[in-house]
Amino acid sequence: MKKLLLVLFIAIGTFIVSNTMAQQKDVTSKTAIASKGYTVLNPGETIKIYKYVHAAHSPKDTEKYAPKYFFTTASQDVLTELTKDNLKKAFSTDHAFHDALDANFKLDGELINYDNFHKMYKVNRLLQSSTK
Repeated sequence: MKKLLLVLFIAIGTFIVSNTMAQQKDVTSKTAIASKGYTVLNPGETIKIYKYVHAAHSPKDTEKYAPKYFFTTASQDVLTELTKDNLKKAFSTDHAFHDALDANFKLDGELINYDNFHKMYKVNRLLQSSTK
């Protein structure tokens, strides 16, 4: 019985450590894979959005662990948390994009909104519009 508990403890510890490592700052587009809880929501767009779902919980605890969203750009391959401030830093010289972000999104949680008419995520649509 003690051996079984020890093996179970080691397995759970390994799983938690691997899930914790999945959210370290050095996660890149190459290491953000499905087995670590990441999904690319829009592979063909300029700002690639990644959804991270924490897997170290039971299905009934799903509401406690909301998904987290990250992004990468052509110039930065390291995943960055999807916030207005981080998007502004990533596109620091595009002030029209900054203004569009402020005008269209009140909360960071809205940044994952999808534009059904243009068939793309709204942040990418705003980026396109600001560079024309």
